Amino acid sequence: MLTVGERIARDGSELDGSVPGLYLSIRNLLIEEVTRDIEEDSPAVRELADRLRRDLPIYQMGSRGSFPRVSGADAGSHILPLASRRYAVISALVYSLPSGSRFFLDPESLTIPYSAQGEGFRGLVNIRREAKLYETALRFVEEGNAVDLLLIDGPLAFSNWWGLAGREEDRRRLVDSVRGLLTRCMEEEIAVAGIVKRPSARYLVYSLGLQGETDLPDSFLLLHILRPGERTDIFSPRSALRRATRESPVMDAISCPIYSFYGRFSKEWSIPPIRIDLPAHCLAQMEEVAEYCNYSSFWRGIPLPIVRADEEVRISKSLMSEIYSDMVCSAGRRSWGVSHLAPYWGEDKWMGA
Repeated sequence: MLTVGERIARDGSELDGSVPGLYLSIRNLLIEEVTRDIEEDSPAVRELADRLRRDLPIYQMGSRGSFPRVSGADAGSHILPLASRRYAVISALVYSLPSGSRFFLDPESLTIPYSAQGEGFRGLVNIRREAKLYETALRFVEEGNAVDLLLIDGPLAFSNWWGLAGREEDRRRLVDSVRGLLTRCMEEEIAVAGIVKRPSARYLVYSLGLQGETDLPDSFLLLHILRPGERTDIFSPRSALRRATRESPVMDAISCPIYSFYGRFSKEWSIPPIRIDLPAHCLAQMEEVAEYCNYSSFWRGIPLPIVRADEEVRISKSLMSEIYSDMVCSAGRRSWGVSHLAPYWGEDKWMGA
């Protein structure tokens, strides 16, 4: 297969309708920028990684299915952009192994006019999606479903950003659902862990006092430190936050001590380590949780229950396109016509308009 540069050099062909000269300029600009940054950063990254490899306690993980009944919980959301206003739908689901059973609550929706700020709307959707996730996991436990380990596709350690997202009632809803889940799991003696697949936090950097040496996130730095099958020691994200910013309002409100470690569960160079958050009552089972995650992470470094939950709850563009088509058919049978369902400009292709 020819690269973009080779295609343009050979026949001047366009890609996605772009002007060849402009596309080549964009390509060259990005390659130049990224290459320059790598050349500047790599010596410092290599030196810091070598030093931390020597100084950090690093542990080899076993690979063992220590928990016979494991469930994964995940949430999904999608925004339907009409020309009149935006609609969002949010759902969450718990997938259990080995039974393959699914548990979910009724999905919910919210509507926002375009007069509201776009980023504010996305923040509102994000915090409600997270709250729905923990509420669904809590109800799953409350209804007596048999589970030994509950994996949540999301954090148990929350950055200060969550103290600004959404509205006050949404933040309270999130805090209450997380605290309720952790309390109930402790009462029922259920191991629970938060799986953060794309961590962008710098908790470990803060914990080690390295924020003045590097602006890299934990996961990228640890990609150069950990070998496949290795994990870090535990640390306290709340203490790290307070060390860096002197406050941790969301963690304080949850009022349950949370500890974290990073584990590298894939041999692929493109998949950084993931973070695993554990409440204090699960620390005695930390090794078993790490071993299970290593044991079941044969699909791109993600524990299998999380993969299954993600597949089941995902709200794809194709699904929303089908739903939108049904809306158009329904509107066509009514007197007010289909023009009320006009899509936001530029969104007509995937919506099937």
